[in-house]
Amino acid sequence: MGAELLEIEYVSPLDDVDPENDNVDVHVRLDDGRVYSFLIATPNNIYSCMKNDGNEYFFGTPPVFVRVLDQKHVEEALRALLSEYDGRWLDTYGTLQRGT
Repeated sequence: MGAELLEIEYVSPLDDVDPENDNVDVHVRLDDGRVYSFLIATPNNIYSCMKNDGNEYFFGTPPVFVRVLDQKHVEEALRALLSEYDGRWLDTYGTLQRGT
């Protein structure tokens, strides 16, 4: 069984983001002591990043996509990421900040 989510810490306040076109970094503390950071973004935000950079492509830290950038959708996405395939997506989408 995968680790349980204990806490989501938003690096920037959600009040400061556009819920339909933005991204935010979060730190996730798990019950086994590990802490991961994730980039949470809306699909529209990736298009905006490409437009702002003048590119027809995007690569970088793989984001966890949410339709709406709010607490409900972020928590739902992260809980799904942790539970699916016994947490195999942690190291794909997350960056380990502190191990057990």
